[in-house]
Amino acid sequence: MAGIEPSSAMFLVSVIGIGNTVGRVVCGLASSIPGVDALIVNNIFISLGGLLTMLSGLSLTEGYQFFYAACFGLSISVFASLRSILVVDLLGLEKLTNAFGLLLLFQGVAAAVGAPIAGAFKDAMGSYDASFYLSGSLIFLSAAICYPLKRINQWEKRKNEEKDSENSLKS
Repeated sequence: MAGIEPSSAMFLVSVIGIGNTVGRVVCGLASSIPGVDALIVNNIFISLGGLLTMLSGLSLTEGYQFFYAACFGLSISVFASLRSILVVDLLGLEKLTNAFGLLLLFQGVAAAVGAPIAGAFKDAMGSYDASFYLSGSLIFLSAAICYPLKRINQWEKRKNEEKDSENSLKS
């Protein structure tokens, strides 16, 4: 890999895993602090993960790639550690099972088609750069879509409360 020793390149995956493990613990602790909004933490770190992925080809030096791997593992860890909390916050405990199942379904589909699409981009472009740009952009887009979720959720709850109060007045 671009001048990096094969033994060092293999360790990059371990660095992602180490960053992910540390991130899950730190994120779990941070989200238990009163006043910390799990959705905002999730959105910021997922955005960071997308930007880091888009910029991963900025330098192919060993130091930069280790920095990227550690930061990527750390930033992506929030989704795994906050997934259940976010679903309960946004949809309620009664919908956790169904929502969690749908989340895992879509993650599985993305994981199944992601590698073949990245391979097709590599074949078409001659390098993996376009794959990293695309995947980073999609990660960032997923975070951007989540930024208005709190307001949308509050709007829907208000709308449902008004509807319920109208129905109780009619009864």
